[in-house]
Amino acid sequence: MFLRSDRLFLNEECMIKGKKRVLTWKNYHKYVGVISAVFMLFFCVSGVILNHRKLFADCQISRAWLPGSYHFQNYNNGILKGTVALDDSLVLAYGCAGIWLTNKDFSDFKDFNTGLPRGVDGRNIKNVVKTAEGTLWCAALYDLYRYDGSGWVKQDLPDNEERLSDVALDKKGRQVLALTRSSVYTVSFLNLNDSTVYKVERHRLQSPENYTPKVTLFKTVWLLHSGELFGIVGKLAVDFVAVVMAVLCLTGILLFVFPYVMRRHKQLMRGKIRKWEGTAMKWSQRWHNRLGYYLLALSLLVVVTGMCLRPPLMIPLVLTKSSPLPGTVQDQENVWSDKLRAIRWDKAENAWLVSTSDGFIRVDEQFRLPPVLLPSEKSPAVSPMGITVFKQENDGGWLVGSFSGMYRWSPASGEVADYFSGRPVEKRKARPIAANMVSGYTDDVGTGKLITFDYVKGAIGLPIMPQLLKEQPMSLWNFALELHVGRCYSPFLGPFSELFVFLSGLLITLVLLSGYIVYSRRKKKRGNNRDMYQ
Repeated sequence: MFLRSDRLFLNEECMIKGKKRVLTWKNYHKYVGVISAVFMLFFCVSGVILNHRKLFADCQISRAWLPGSYHFQNYNNGILKGTVALDDSLVLAYGCAGIWLTNKDFSDFKDFNTGLPRGVDGRNIKNVVKTAEGTLWCAALYDLYRYDGSGWVKQDLPDNEERLSDVALDKKGRQVLALTRSSVYTVSFLNLNDSTVYKVERHRLQSPENYTPKVTLFKTVWLLHSGELFGIVGKLAVDFVAVVMAVLCLTGILLFVFPYVMRRHKQLMRGKIRKWEGTAMKWSQRWHNRLGYYLLALSLLVVVTGMCLRPPLMIPLVLTKSSPLPGTVQDQENVWSDKLRAIRWDKAENAWLVSTSDGFIRVDEQFRLPPVLLPSEKSPAVSPMGITVFKQENDGGWLVGSFSGMYRWSPASGEVADYFSGRPVEKRKARPIAANMVSGYTDDVGTGKLITFDYVKGAIGLPIMPQLLKEQPMSLWNFALELHVGRCYSPFLGPFSELFVFLSGLLITLVLLSGYIVYSRRKKKRGNNRDMYQ
């Protein structure tokens, strides 16, 4: 009896000493949790959408509901990326929302999307080319299409489950090349029995000599955050964590609101409480505690990796490269897996010039020999978001544009000059975003002058953008991306929107850890009380 009383006294003393700390952690969990719950719900829902892009490809929203920076004005936001002249008067213009037929004055636009997917995400056009015979081909986000005179017809690419990066023509303008993120497909035309048959072949680029494939830590953490690092199983596991965190948010809000509602109702009903209120309170409490306690590690993994994908933590990850992780989707025989971005025929070198996430490479015509990796110090800077202008000039030089600016480049000499100022460029390191965020160009305007499209400012020298283009919606996937990374809050937070994900991650981490501490202490306290009466 003495031991039991002594144990009870010590337990009460510990409770008194730790009471203030428990209440502090409880308050952190309660009030910070309520504030961050709404944003955490946005993270969860948008994350699931981002993980299953094709599933939501037909879903879209009106840009009128979004901040002004997302509206189409003066050909900004990638609504136009390039053009193809059909004849002396007509031009095809294409961009992130489809293809349009216009004249060389850009004064009249007509829809040219018949046969393309209904959703705007599937009409995100990478490039359009016209063969020597006059046949039009386009690379949309997911598929290759050919225009048959009445609409676009899908051209199957065997064994391809990747997004398309580009479409180009061979040196004769007869053979079509479709570039995916990892492979090259050639489409040849054969005339059999008065009908055209399309022969499709897949080519895998070899590894350059003395080349060791590397991936940035940013890419690795990105794949870990989405679960894609471990394939579809990993993605579904992260989806499950997102659902769990959404349940934690909803039950947490109920636990915060219900006591006030029940107290108010109790006063009105003279001490009586509706049965369903008590049941809902108990159910919410039980599952909120259990899910938060047992899935803490997975929840923290998703939160912390998400914080690493935005400033300031992303900067060292982008600058650090490592070998692909064995046993993951990074461990591929194809060293160019998910690295190919654009391809053009180089008439000066009589070979293919390919833009990759590792830099520029030169490949032989038949894709049989190991590519040559061009020195990065003699190449123009290209934003990690990808190349947007890739055009060879008459003198054999190249125009290379991206969100890192636009440059004139001579691969033979390695000279690079800024397109807008004409000054030589000494530092070749790519900045993700430059003063001129080039998203495309056209040289098919009546004046013949090359006009660039800036992602933010649009184009100078073109007529007022027609209403048809202004009304184009945004895909649900792109909206989810803007919501997930916090860019859509920029009109309210200004420059601090860049830190939104990082700061939100800190708060969510505090909520998860404080909840774990409070629940652990309660479990321990209940266990001690049971021991005292045994």
